[in-house]
Amino acid sequence: MDIIKMAADALEPLQKEGIPVQQGWYDGSRKLHVTLWNLGEYEGAHSDDAGEIEVASVQVNIWSGSDQVKLKKRIRRLMKKAGFCYMDSRDELETDTKVFINALRFMAAQEMEEEADE
Repeated sequence: MDIIKMAADALEPLQKEGIPVQQGWYDGSRKLHVTLWNLGEYEGAHSDDAGEIEVASVQVNIWSGSDQVKLKKRIRRLMKKAGFCYMDSRDELETDTKVFINALRFMAAQEMEEEADE
């Protein structure tokens, strides 16, 4: 499961409006941008010692010079519309740089694909 691609696809409307959405971390500016970070994957719903579903989680960070409450709500709606489950969020202000960080975490699950024997 490519959780970053799935999240980027869900947030494509933001890209089309000129809000950068990228995998990685803070770009060092106070300019509005969104980053995606893979938080990990695991197997679930085990049967006969094999996982039946793959679960992955992603963090979506909004970086800006101002608090982005409306954008945060919009991202939550876009991600849920794309099939993600909302997990939690956290907002921070870095006092030294005056950068606002609105962070949201989501998870997605899908049936595991059969792996061919190597």
